[in-house]
Amino acid sequence: MSSQRSLKEIVDIISTETSMGKEEIHQLINDKMEELGEFVTQLGAVHIVAREMGVDLSSEPPIQVQTTLSIDQLVLELNNVNLIGRIYRIYNQHNFKKKDGSDGVLQSVLIEDKTGKIRVVFWDQKVIELQDTNCKIGDPIRILNGYTKAGRDESVEVHLGIRSQIQIRPSGIDDSELPAFESEFSKIKNIRGNEIDLSLIGKVTQKDDILEFERSDGSKGNKQGLVLGDETGEIYVNFWNEKADDVQDIGLGDIIEVVRLASKVGLKGHLELHSSKYTNIVKRDNLADIIVKKGFIGSGTDIAAQLLPINQITELSSLISTKGLIINVNPLHEFSRENGSKGKVRDITISDSTGIIRVVLWDDKTQLVTENDINKIISIINGFTRKGRYSDIEIHCGNQTRVDVESIDSNSISQYLLDFTNIKDVTDEMKEAHIQGIVSDLSPIQDIKTKEDEIIQLRNLRVEDQSGTIRITCWRENITKISDLNIGDSIEIYNASVKEDAGYGTELLISKNSIVKKALNNPSNPQDFVSSLEVSSLEIDLEKIKDIEDIEEGDEVSIQATVVKLIEKQFVYPLCPECKKKMKKENNTYNCAVHGDTDKPLNRILFTFVANDGTGNINVLCAGKLAEIVLELSADTAARMVEENESEKAPYSFLKANNFVNSELIISGKVNQNLYLKSLELIAKSIEKVRYAETTKNMVKQIYTE
Repeated sequence: MSSQRSLKEIVDIISTETSMGKEEIHQLINDKMEELGEFVTQLGAVHIVAREMGVDLSSEPPIQVQTTLSIDQLVLELNNVNLIGRIYRIYNQHNFKKKDGSDGVLQSVLIEDKTGKIRVVFWDQKVIELQDTNCKIGDPIRILNGYTKAGRDESVEVHLGIRSQIQIRPSGIDDSELPAFESEFSKIKNIRGNEIDLSLIGKVTQKDDILEFERSDGSKGNKQGLVLGDETGEIYVNFWNEKADDVQDIGLGDIIEVVRLASKVGLKGHLELHSSKYTNIVKRDNLADIIVKKGFIGSGTDIAAQLLPINQITELSSLISTKGLIINVNPLHEFSRENGSKGKVRDITISDSTGIIRVVLWDDKTQLVTENDINKIISIINGFTRKGRYSDIEIHCGNQTRVDVESIDSNSISQYLLDFTNIKDVTDEMKEAHIQGIVSDLSPIQDIKTKEDEIIQLRNLRVEDQSGTIRITCWRENITKISDLNIGDSIEIYNASVKEDAGYGTELLISKNSIVKKALNNPSNPQDFVSSLEVSSLEIDLEKIKDIEDIEEGDEVSIQATVVKLIEKQFVYPLCPECKKKMKKENNTYNCAVHGDTDKPLNRILFTFVANDGTGNINVLCAGKLAEIVLELSADTAARMVEENESEKAPYSFLKANNFVNSELIISGKVNQNLYLKSLELIAKSIEKVRYAETTKNMVKQIYTE
């Protein structure tokens, strides 16, 4: 030990490890003796100097070793074996009874050099000497005067006798001659489910009661279950029989090192770890505390805590668990692997309120989901994340993954419905958009010839929600995605590409990555949303549009004109829910002469504007649902504007801000004589905004620039 070294030996060690001159070292020793006076000897002072200079004197004194063997040179029945290596594994000590009845103790370590690994066995007093060194995995070690013998599996082992010596972190060893130390311990998140020699360091976060059971042959066995956690997650570990006894002194919060575990998928589809007869458990009191990431990578306990929202699935090459709504199922594909075996793959898309993600099912998992499962809920336990073909990340489901599909009632499904973007909020800056709405227009399929004389098919549709409308384009094979749609259908569109404004405002494109499906819920039902399809529009024959100067009282006409002025008077009127007649407001209640008071009237928009087509002006009266559609403003919202601003004319500011004035409209309706204004008035039945862009020409241009 270090106390056996002489003053000269210690000075030599300090000089060698610090490159300091011996005279300078002796001066430091003298200075330390003057500082401490009678409390220290010269030998004590040199130890203090060595410690202050970071020189480790805890190992044995250097010994001139005549012959050092490499591990691959060791054979049975050798004596005086001298060996240098690095500690690869430290096993628990075992107590036993010797043949003479006395107590014995045994402990072993596995060491390695660049030629291999070998087990080194310590007996009795040598076990104490080993433990006194506080050695750890990765430390260099020198074995002196050992001997070899056959182990339990007939492999060569090195044993230490009375004359044997050990040195931990000895001086004079070239560390580069040993294998580089790499931690053999796995992080829990990296466990895959097929390892047979796995080691980890974890903190005990759960300890079950020991379970006793009877084997098929009538013998008894027992099992101890622990949950271990590290900074990447938690996992369930089963210790069987004698290994269950080894963890009885382990408690909650203890940090343990466990080697030689096997991982596999348990009966419930979760990853579990299992001990074997070679498993070794060591309590590690000298390690820093572990801050455990809650969430099971594998356990038979409740999995709800480990389910990630889709928008939190961001880490590649990780095991994750999630739950979502199946919104798309692609056909199954079969393929041949390099080894000649057949494989199967199917990809689906799932959503929750936070986002959508592609899921790839392999082999047997492909049979668990079919097209009939769209709008069902899928649970994925221990899926593996990879870089996707169309996205930054996707989930793959193989042998280690548990997949469950279940139906769910309409009241519970809302938590898995994507939070769609309002159409009015779709902008050119967005790469893709997810929208929900009603098909308000669907054009016939057109054949378009490209510059390369290729004939492709093109089809457009328009979708509206409570916030606005948007034009959507499909071409080539993507037309099949909207082939079963009809005007009035409630639909959901995922991953629609956002197109730059080409004269129609911002538009969307259905791409290969887009998904179009019938909506589970009807988006025409949100509060304040009135679909344009609820208004009976007048068929407009553009050839019959009249000039304002030519129309007469009683005519049913269509005009094309520009809004030049708003007639600002009361904008929204309260109606009786029973008879639909106007009500009078008194304090906070509304009175109907026939049906009495109510605090919840029906609100109805009625407003007038002046339109001019170049030949003259005419007042246009727009009311009811038509007004809500044209202005994209519900009557209830208009009523709140009036109440919040304490002004009957407050909604007119909204119209001006949304450029209703100066908009060009095609207006159809009946012409009446307004006796109060003594002028003609057009009672609107249908209003459409005029768009000047040439549709087909712009679509072809988009194809060329796509």
